[in-house]
Amino acid sequence: MNPLRPMKILHLEDDRDDAESLRVLLRAEWPEGDITLVGDRTAFLGALRQGNHGLILSGFTPPGFGGREALALARELSPDTPFIFVDGPIGEDLAVEAVQAGAADYVLKERLHRLPAAIERAWRENHDRRVRDRAGAVLRDQADYINMARDAIVVTSLDGGITLWNDGAERLSGWRWEEVMGRPLTELVVTGQDERVDHIRRLVGEAGAWQGEVRILTKSGTALELDLRVTLLRDAAGRPTGRLNIGTDITEKKKLQEQFFRAQRLEGLGMLAAGIAHDLNNVLTPILMTGPMLRTRATDPLDLRLLETLEHSAERGANLVRQILAFAHGTAGEPRVLQVKHLIRDIIVLIEESFPKSIRLEQAIPSDLWPVTANPTQIHQVLLNLCVNARDAMPNGGTLRLAMGNRRLEAKEAAALTGARPGRFLVIEVSDNGSGIPPEMFAHIWEPFFTTKGEGKGTGLGLSTVRGIVENHQGFITLQTTVGAGTTFEVYLPAAEADLAARRDSRVPFAPRGNGELLLLVDDEAANREVAQLTLARQGYRVLAAASGAEAVSVFIPRAAEIRLLITDVHMPTIDGAALSHILRRFRPGLKILAVSGLSQTAGTESERPEQYASDFLAKPFKPETLLTRVHALLHPSP
Repeated sequence: MNPLRPMKILHLEDDRDDAESLRVLLRAEWPEGDITLVGDRTAFLGALRQGNHGLILSGFTPPGFGGREALALARELSPDTPFIFVDGPIGEDLAVEAVQAGAADYVLKERLHRLPAAIERAWRENHDRRVRDRAGAVLRDQADYINMARDAIVVTSLDGGITLWNDGAERLSGWRWEEVMGRPLTELVVTGQDERVDHIRRLVGEAGAWQGEVRILTKSGTALELDLRVTLLRDAAGRPTGRLNIGTDITEKKKLQEQFFRAQRLEGLGMLAAGIAHDLNNVLTPILMTGPMLRTRATDPLDLRLLETLEHSAERGANLVRQILAFAHGTAGEPRVLQVKHLIRDIIVLIEESFPKSIRLEQAIPSDLWPVTANPTQIHQVLLNLCVNARDAMPNGGTLRLAMGNRRLEAKEAAALTGARPGRFLVIEVSDNGSGIPPEMFAHIWEPFFTTKGEGKGTGLGLSTVRGIVENHQGFITLQTTVGAGTTFEVYLPAAEADLAARRDSRVPFAPRGNGELLLLVDDEAANREVAQLTLARQGYRVLAAASGAEAVSVFIPRAAEIRLLITDVHMPTIDGAALSHILRRFRPGLKILAVSGLSQTAGTESERPEQYASDFLAKPFKPETLLTRVHALLHPSP
């Protein structure tokens, strides 16, 4: 039994003799066939609705309605079933018209011997059409799936001409498929990389596949980074026919990687800066402590001036180290009521000492400024970043202006400023007459890692950090810039309600003398240890000194009951300040401890931080009176 032959046939014919002749013919060809004979429109419709026929045969002039109507009904109710007219001569034009209307053939009754061949042909054509339709549906589904993919999927011939271009490729590149079909892929998106393209094609030809990163250009000229997978396509005989290219946009991923690497470099730089700052503080501490001690012995005016210069230089170094530590350890610290003009003075000193002499500083800082509630380290960072940006905008010199003022914003004024609200604000202005910011970069300047400076000259973190700090302080920042004429930043910080005039003087008083109290001083830096021991001894204290944690334990144990206070450096080899404190308190619970370090109080792990074990903390470098005041306060706490 031939599976391509119809097993169930519907025959529309009212002439019994003609119907029988045709049945005999069909039985001879298909003995197993099932033939349903109907003689009018009603029966024909009923049979069509039952369906499952593999072939429809009909006269051209069936009773009660015409052949065209019979064909139309068949096309409507059973569109996939082949339809053949079997009738007398109707003229060539009508026969052609019938075929054009959807009939598979027109066979004359006088030539019924042609009918089996016509049926075979009609069935095969119908079968082939169904196969094509199914294949087309599969291809359409696959095309839909391909177009749904976010990746760019492109098929090229062996010579590089594009033969398939999915919606992902269109979205990625900006080129529509009708613009690219047949054109070389390298001409559109991989321009200027002929040598690398040839290398990739050679590898694909040898290995059958290749994967790597490539840079392409979109229709608008934007550069994108792609993770590209190329596979060699072959026909059934194994001959190469083309290449399948699947590209994933990794531009943002690459940017994030670069930002991560930059952050890692910054973290490493911060650790290096912290280590350098620690060593510098250890160097500066004996200088700051020795100066005042020598001044009491010096009588020559020249010697006194030299000592003053020495102390001033050490204080300048200490200020620079504090800035390094603020960078290395972030912006820790609690907000407090402060006068920003005091921070401005530090920035002014830094500008005058480190900025190029071609940059002229103007300042307008009145004395009646409102205080603000702020983190001093963070505000210092804001001022420093804005001033450094202003400096960089004037490579050939110019004017840097620092100004401050009080301003009360009414509702109407606040509505005109982005992010503003009514209230009392301290306004800090940092302006320059440098290069200005181009309009195309204006929208991106607050983005992390975006920078207009050259490679290696900026991290792109300055302005994003500034904005974040200001907003965390419930303030806002405005910007005015003109290319070639300069830039002005205005920082608005909410004014504090506290009256600074009522605050007590924060200057450190000189401490009273000691009364022979026994102290244990531990520091692995010999110069720091010697100067601190001499300072304390001259103030009336008895001092036991140790150069390491292990030595301190051996000194402490025999005299644990006498020692009133432990002064220890935090960062020492083998046994550090935290470990030493825990050891000694086993022998003397409640022992008062003053922790001293060249790093910030928040450095180290949680269990190593001085506030976790020490009674007080003193940051290096410090002056003699600061050390003596802290010692006296610990030995004689206020009631």
